[in-house]
Amino acid sequence: MAKQLNVNFRTSASLILLAKDKLKPKGTADYKTLLFNRHEKSTFMPNSAVFPGGVSETTDESPLWYQHFQKFGVTKEQLDTTYAFKGARTGIYKNENPNLLKRELSLRITAIRETFEEVGIMLCLDTNSLRESHHKIYGAFKEDFDRRYWQKVVHGDASKFLTLCEELKIIPDLWSLHEWSNWFTPSTFKKRFDTAFFMVALENVPELLIEPNEVKDYAWKTPLDFLKAYHRKECWLPPPQIYELSRCLNFNELSQIIAYARQHANKGSIVTLPVLYKCTDGQVSLLPGDQMYPTDPYLSQCAIATDKSIEAFRSNVQHLHRIEFFGSHDVVIRMNIEPFVGHVRPVNANPRRE
Repeated sequence: MAKQLNVNFRTSASLILLAKDKLKPKGTADYKTLLFNRHEKSTFMPNSAVFPGGVSETTDESPLWYQHFQKFGVTKEQLDTTYAFKGARTGIYKNENPNLLKRELSLRITAIRETFEEVGIMLCLDTNSLRESHHKIYGAFKEDFDRRYWQKVVHGDASKFLTLCEELKIIPDLWSLHEWSNWFTPSTFKKRFDTAFFMVALENVPELLIEPNEVKDYAWKTPLDFLKAYHRKECWLPPPQIYELSRCLNFNELSQIIAYARQHANKGSIVTLPVLYKCTDGQVSLLPGDQMYPTDPYLSQCAIATDKSIEAFRSNVQHLHRIEFFGSHDVVIRMNIEPFVGHVRPVNANPRRE
């Protein structure tokens, strides 16, 4: 992909939470994922169902975190080499200041902190659980503390997340978060984000504590059930959520998807920056690898108008990787190329476009 231009954006992190469904019906996935609905007054993607997450704060990169982890016997060198993957990394993982926390660490802290702020799930380890963490596939969470108080405190001041960890004698469970994807908001939005998506598996569904100013309501459903609800117009999903939920359809077992996420992270990642085209009967988001994807997607400043229909815009195109929007709840992902860095391809769940 082309070199990133001087685009105004904010670094952020989102967390795909997958929890074991011990009462699953026969023939369905044995896990559920969490999405919450933003309030209609939200300044970005109002009324949309999204994964927990948010903007990185300077305190997420503070070197004070190294000192805190050292109290638990985890050295700076151990932390810095934990995610020394072989594959190429995207720009979001590059931090020019050697005195700050490495981005592989700070973005995980962002995802964990924002998840706690929004829905009250505290992914963490204490001295005892830390010893066993490297042998477990599930993330650890803590509920036996005054979550409402601390959620309000951290929501008002992100720097207090470190204070919370110090007070409770815990550390964020960085090891259970696995890199999944990296999305960049298209140029059609005034607010733009460079977002790292992580995935974590939980053995049990935690008790949520929603932050009322950010979260309207929430649901735990299988990825397929969320996509079906979207196509029935029961919720609205932004494109990254549609795409990543569709990827999850490749796996019916939680153990399978999290094992895949763990081994795939070592292969690296690419930036997924949609480039939008307005067709006569809808809209198309071109994705990396599509034959019509621009050489430098960062130069696109708005949706590009075309006098073709979505089908005509697709005809005679040999290599496809795009999302076609026939309506606000009528979407299909077209992909006939090999996924980048060996990632799994999304599975179409739109009954009208099979």
